[in-house]
Amino acid sequence: MRFLPIILLTVSCGFFETKQEKDNPLFVAAKDAGYLKDGVIKSDIESFKQKIVSAKYIESLMVGRVSVSVSEVAEYYEKNKNEYKRGGDEALVLVFEKLNKNTAIKIKNMLERNDFDSEKVSKAVQKNTPRRVFLEKKDLQPNLAERVFAKDGASFIIQRDDGFVVFYTINLFKRGTIKDLADVSDNIQAKLLALKKHILKEEIKDSLYTIYGYN
Repeated sequence: MRFLPIILLTVSCGFFETKQEKDNPLFVAAKDAGYLKDGVIKSDIESFKQKIVSAKYIESLMVGRVSVSVSEVAEYYEKNKNEYKRGGDEALVLVFEKLNKNTAIKIKNMLERNDFDSEKVSKAVQKNTPRRVFLEKKDLQPNLAERVFAKDGASFIIQRDDGFVVFYTINLFKRGTIKDLADVSDNIQAKLLALKKHILKEEIKDSLYTIYGYN
């Protein structure tokens, strides 16, 4: 009886291997054609396997060792503001989507009657959760661009197949103006994080090469 778990494990592994192969008919066809016996292909498979395992190992060594602080993001922004010049006229817009007609009209009227930061508007925003997006004028159809870029605080409704949409223009920005830090901080953080990860990865690789005697 004590051998039963081992037998079951062997059968189970075989079952999953067979199932995985059946889920990939192209692999099964290639296997039946004898491609797994090809020397070049076997070498390539081994090479890919080593690269995947090595990459996963380095990733495990990097966990929790790389981060980007708020001050680093702010410092990068101050030194590289020209990277964040607007290439064209932009509008910061709230977009309320998939609404019924009555809700769309209610939101539009509320936005127009009240200051954007008012309590009533805040409740409407929380209840219907709009997307906050930057729209470039050159990317929009002329009729839509005209309405979006009419003025700050402008709002309008359009109808789509999945319901009504309310657009509310929060701010307008001219070409060549610098984007605010708050609007580019995620981009900067991702860029700095990628750079730090690359540097750490190379340092880990160098240390492993030294430990295992490779030049």
